[in-house]
Amino acid sequence: MELGVHFRLTDDEARRVLDAAGEDERLHEVIGELEAVDEVWARACETDKAWDPIACALAPEGDDGEWPARGVIGGARALQEDDEECWVTHLDPAECAEVAGYLATLDDGAFADAYRRMPPELRNPEFGDDEEAYALAMLAGLRGFFASAAAERQHVVFTVWG
Repeated sequence: MELGVHFRLTDDEARRVLDAAGEDERLHEVIGELEAVDEVWARACETDKAWDPIACALAPEGDDGEWPARGVIGGARALQEDDEECWVTHLDPAECAEVAGYLATLDDGAFADAYRRMPPELRNPEFGDDEEAYALAMLAGLRGFFASAAAERQHVVFTVWG
């Protein structure tokens, strides 16, 4: 499994990513260029491999999951062309605010309950107490990340490359 990263982006930075939507090679290039900018990387939130159990616990129905829970990882829209190559999602500033509000009300116990109710077909081989604790630690970082994105009216782009 590959590593996930959330980026908080300005309007201009997000426009570059959105302009490359549907062109995976170009999308990868643009995100790589942004990732190399110290100021952009300083605003990023690495979710490592925890993005998967977080997504599967909060939105087991994927794109059909409840909003704004599915927005934490799945964003509001996918930008990639090939789902096997990468997963790149986007949230605009208003959507970020909705996700931030959701995360502010999602306590660790509610996440733990959602994690334990995850459908068996979505569970990783690592499913259990250690993976749950790992996902909770990364979720804590996402709470502050989304709160900052909402306060600063920024876009969020999530990326994971295969």
